[in-house]
Amino acid sequence: SKKIIDSLNKLSILLEMKFEKNFKKDAMKKKEELDNKIDKISDNKEFVEKITKDKVELTKQIKQIDETLNNKYMIQKEYEKRNEYLPLEEKIFSIKILSKIMSDEREEKIDKIEKLNNLMNPQKFVKYKKSLEEREKYLKLIEVEDLNKDINKEILKFQKLFLECYKIKIEKKQTKQELLKIIYEFRYYNLIPYDTVNEIKDVRQLINQLNGIGKLIIDKARELKMVETISENKDVNYEIIKNIFYVRTINMENLYIKILKEKDELYLQLFDEDALEQKIKIVNINKNDLCIKINKKIKIIS
Repeated sequence: SKKIIDSLNKLSILLEMKFEKNFKKDAMKKKEELDNKIDKISDNKEFVEKITKDKVELTKQIKQIDETLNNKYMIQKEYEKRNEYLPLEEKIFSIKILSKIMSDEREEKIDKIEKLNNLMNPQKFVKYKKSLEEREKYLKLIEVEDLNKDINKEILKFQKLFLECYKIKIEKKQTKQELLKIIYEFRYYNLIPYDTVNEIKDVRQLINQLNGIGKLIIDKARELKMVETISENKDVNYEIIKNIFYVRTINMENLYIKILKEKDELYLQLFDEDALEQKIKIVNINKNDLCIKINKKIKIIS
């Protein structure tokens, strides 16, 4: 899950750079600010001095707020001072409202002191430092030389991670109902457009993983007596049945299969009930490898 989230974070940044023209400029500014923070915490002595100074300043500001809130003359002056330069739509319309604003400001400053105190805790400091370094890792993506190449690389990585997770999901399925849902999902996944030319099933770098998952699904389906056995040879059986993952029929329980011989070549036909869905030439498979009759239409999923 951490790898998936990491890949999604990277993809989000790369795609934002591609489609949002101001993103890189804003990200560069954030990276510069972040680099400054990391530089400051690298010098422990300077960092502690800075925290101490900030805490003293915040404490003074809280004290000033307390004195103002408890003195009618001071809060009246503060009210006049703040309203002097505010436009009409932003003016504070009563001292009561100002008191509420200042109380909120006081709470914010107390929260800031608490956060500074946490940074003085060694464990929380390490956690803070790691969070900065994590953000820096993602912001470094703005320095990529070939944006489209990096996007394509990360999309492929994300697909591979997804398939790793999906394999774990399949291994946990125990019932026919659960596995039938998996068959539908995997068929849908194979037919998702990967780019302007290819669907997922056509991506060369994913073929081995896709075949591994397809074999896992069919082996489980055979154990549960959900799919017809076309061949006792597992590889031959898979090469034929895997084609159910590429059909666009709505109801896969209505799928039928027929193997026919034309001249000296074998062909696979897939039917949605009586409608022919696909006709595929079978290569590198011998008729003797099959345990179903030629020209007999049989139901695939039961």
